[in-house]
Amino acid sequence: MLETVRFSSQVGDPAPPCYGMASDGSFYTFEAQYGRPAILILVGAEATGELPAILAAMEPCRTSLASRGADMFVIVDDNPLHLLDGDALSVRAIDCGGFLTRCGVGPRETLALVVDRNLRIAMRADPVRDPAIATACLACLDALPSEQPRPVMMPAPAIVLPNLLSRAMCEQLIALFESSHTIDGTVARVDAAGRAANVIDHAKKHRRDMIVEPDSQLHRTLRDLLLDRCAPEIVKAFQARVAFTDRILVSRYDGPGGLFRRHRDNTAGNVAFREFALSVNLNAGEYHGGHLLFPEYNDHRHATSTGGGLIFSAAVLHEVAPVTTGSRYVLLTFFHGQQAEECRLAQAFG
Repeated sequence: MLETVRFSSQVGDPAPPCYGMASDGSFYTFEAQYGRPAILILVGAEATGELPAILAAMEPCRTSLASRGADMFVIVDDNPLHLLDGDALSVRAIDCGGFLTRCGVGPRETLALVVDRNLRIAMRADPVRDPAIATACLACLDALPSEQPRPVMMPAPAIVLPNLLSRAMCEQLIALFESSHTIDGTVARVDAAGRAANVIDHAKKHRRDMIVEPDSQLHRTLRDLLLDRCAPEIVKAFQARVAFTDRILVSRYDGPGGLFRRHRDNTAGNVAFREFALSVNLNAGEYHGGHLLFPEYNDHRHATSTGGGLIFSAAVLHEVAPVTTGSRYVLLTFFHGQQAEECRLAQAFG
């Protein structure tokens, strides 16, 4: 049962579902929270004595959340009505012990989380042992990617997921690329006899690729992490279930001239099983150019922060604009579901 299983939600993971009774007696669910980031203070049933000191430490947050369009909640495994009194009632408390369990918080433990507008975890900290907890939470809120509201007339069908990979993981992948054997990026073509083949064509695609070894622990770690974090978003946005990845690459587009001209990712027979593409930026701000473009939909230049991922259908026409200076590092892979996997296997071994 749920109460006997402990989960550990890490930075980049979606927050587990949360629902329960709020301190004003109303029913609360995360469905009402989407669109607003929040600071969540999780307090185990035997740690409620820490709550006054935690709230005092968090006072700077409580007075500046409105200007950031954010909220703060205390989540407990108890009736919240008797835990908060006086001016602390301005902090909404939720009785949701199941949420604490899913976040790996035991009865004697506390945890502070910052979640973004999509309720994905952006920060974890110990609110008791971290004397600068309020400053850290506010800095995390300020660092969350955001845009001013504006009319959007011609959006591209793509999902942006900030913090898909940690900055440390991005740096590790870049270092691995630089110390590993790399190859010229190829494009899929069909020859005169109708056979699919991968060829080098620098006028079409100019980048260096490193293949993450399929049997390596790094590949397994990346595969599991990316599926865990991306598959739920693909279901939500596209009503499609994915369970498999294609090869995982770390690639470098060097300026001037690194590019990948207009293409679709699943038109050749040997890659027809691909359903969704993923591009993760590993070093935002260290190059110019290199934006992702979707010319069928608009002329916008798409980019993410370091560790941020962009997911889109493999059938969508797209291109990587030329890198003008610096080097753009990305992690690249594709997702597909069970039926596509059966087709891939039939083609590979049929």
